[in-house]
Formats: sequence, structure tokens, C-alpha cells
Amino acid sequence: MPPAVSTDRSVRQRLLEPPVEGFRSDRVGDKVEDQRSTGSANSEPSSGSGVTYRAAMRLTAEQAESSERHFRHQEHNPFGESGPFSHLTRLAVPHSAAARGFRFNAHGQLIDGMLSAQVYVDSLTGVSGKNLPQDPIVADVVTSGRIEFRAGKETYDVQPGQICIRDTKASWQFSCAPATNVHVIAVPRHLVLPHVRSGRQSGRSCVTDITAPEVRFLLNYLEAVRGSSRELETSGTARQMARDVCASLLSSIFSDRPGSALADDPGAIVTAAKYAIEQHLESADLSPAMVARHVGVSLRTLHRSFSAGDDSVMAFVRSRRLQKAHDELVDPDSAAGIAGIAARWGFSDTSHFIRRFKSVYGATPAAYVRDRRAADGGVPDGSRDAR
Repeated sequence: MPPAVSTDRSVRQRLLEPPVEGFRSDRVGDKVEDQRSTGSANSEPSSGSGVTYRAAMRLTAEQAESSERHFRHQEHNPFGESGPFSHLTRLAVPHSAAARGFRFNAHGQLIDGMLSAQVYVDSLTGVSGKNLPQDPIVADVVTSGRIEFRAGKETYDVQPGQICIRDTKASWQFSCAPATNVHVIAVPRHLVLPHVRSGRQSGRSCVTDITAPEVRFLLNYLEAVRGSSRELETSGTARQMARDVCASLLSSIFSDRPGSALADDPGAIVTAAKYAIEQHLESADLSPAMVARHVGVSLRTLHRSFSAGDDSVMAFVRSRRLQKAHDELVDPDSAAGIAGIAARWGFSDTSHFIRRFKSVYGATPAAYVRDRRAADGGVPDGSRDAR
């Protein structure tokens, strides 16, 4: 079981996910606020999506006093028998917190049984795991608040900046602090355990810091998956790949061979790296070293993963920057000149940009824009830099 990693609090805070306030005010949250007087639950997937998952539950103070009954019987209960939180049982709002009522919100992706969701939960106690073979492997990344897990003599107090991975075939008593925000990752157990080198971890748990490279990689990979909803909705193969890679990464953290899954999945490294690149295309500091740090792998591993494809890291960066520059250039609503566009997308000078653009699109930027607008029946725009 990997040892816990001690890390300076300020470093951990920088690695936490973006503030969760946006989550609290999303559409599901707003709907729940409107229903606060009677209590409500809604765990239906959003319409038109095969992978988007949204669930919400609200109990008034009066209902929270008898919360066990509401958790068992409420219609569309997100903790019901068929949902991704069905491994949670004996749920209750502590009497000391009942006067404030109870709120639960979750949104994320449910991909063929694999859940990756941002969750807000008020004070809650219960049991995670039913001692059933189908119970999942669950990872909780706490971003605010705290969660305590107990099983026999083992106790884990999971604080912000930490991840707790546990096999829910064993029963873990848990307690959530008020206003806890957590990224929940649940993967079918049968997908994770075959990757674990020995059976010693069955029914066990591990806690480590999110600064661990394999944890950073897992979270960045899931962020890349989140940005690929359209592909996941239309491709069963893409869903299977996303689920299998996540299972492999979880097994790497869960077993006694940390980091091995990173080397085993170069395609996943490239996916996460390309997502990181897209988020930093306008940054003057974008480099292979920056991408490697963001993804959580060594520079050598990053280059080796890209070497299996057609592009190097920086060739992909240059290609994407040129595409962005092209899109801005032909945008009729853009008033930027060629020099400004070249500078924004990281080209060292205008001449270099013009040469690169011509080599790919067959004309200088100015000529390309004139030809496009003439073909569209428009009038050439004299405000563009002439070249």
C-alpha cells in the first residue's frame, strides 16, 4: 500500500481542482434550491446525453430529522439500488446537523458503469460497501471539508488535497463533514483488480496526496475525458478505452507498484498531454517540460509516448497554434491584424508566421483571406495587414 505523501499545504492547494462555487450554482443546483420547501431528489441523466450524469437531493430540516426513511424511500433517490452510489447504505444526517437540512449535488460522467463526478454533500454518515462482488473500487478526492473512513482498526481522515481509494467489497463506515466537496471516481471492481499485482489489496484502502505523480495523471486524464463527451456519446470503443485506462491508473495507485500504469498507457499520456496543451496554447511558457509537469510524468516519458505517433510534442503545439491563428484570421468578427494574431499564437515574428501559414494553406494570410472572401461574395477587408 503506497505510503501517504506529506506536502506543503500551499502546494496542495494549487493542485486542487478549480473552486467548486460554479458547481454549486449549476442547473441542477438551481433546480434543487427551488424545491427546498418540500424536499426533492433527482438522479435522471440530462436529456440527450449518454454519458452526462446529474443527481440532486434536498431535505428540509424536518425531513433531515428522519433522514433514514427519506434516503430509503424517496423517488429518484440518487442512492437507490441501480445508481452509481448504490454501494452506500444506512445513510443518515447526524442529529447535530439536521436543523440545517441536507443537500447533495453531483454532476459528471457515467461511462458504462464508471463514474467521475464532482459532488457536494452536507453532513452525512453511512456505510460504503455491501460485501458484494459487484461493489466498485471508489476513489474520493477531497477538495474541501473532510471524510473519515473506518473499518475495524483502520481509520482514514481524508483532508483536502488527499485521495482515498478503497475496495467497497469491504464495508467502510464513513462520516462527511458539513459542506464537503469531493471528486468521486467509481470503477467496476472486476476492471481494477486484474491489474493489481497481488490480492493483498482486496478489501483494503489507501490514502495518498494528490501531488503523487500517478494521482495527478489520473485527475488530468479524467479532465481530458470530461472534454471528450461528444466522442464518448457516439463511440462504444471510446467509452471502453476511457473506462479501461481509468481502471489501470487506479490499480497503479491502489497496488504496490506506483507509476507502472503510466508507462503501460502511452496513449493515455498523449491524450492527457494534448488536453493540457489545448488549455495553455496562448501561454508563452508552453513547453514539453511544462506539459510533463502538468500531466504528472517525466519529460522522457512524455517524449517517448509521443514518439509512437506522427507528431512530437512541439510539432503538435505548432500545428494547433497555426489552426487557432487560421480560425481567428478568417473570423469576420475579428478585427486583429496579422501581426497581432501571430504574436497571440506564439509565433516569434510575423515573417515566420507567414511562411508557416503559406506552407500549410498554400497562400499568405492576406491572400488567403482575400480569396476566401471573394469566394463568399464579400469585399476584401483593408484593415488586415497587407502581405
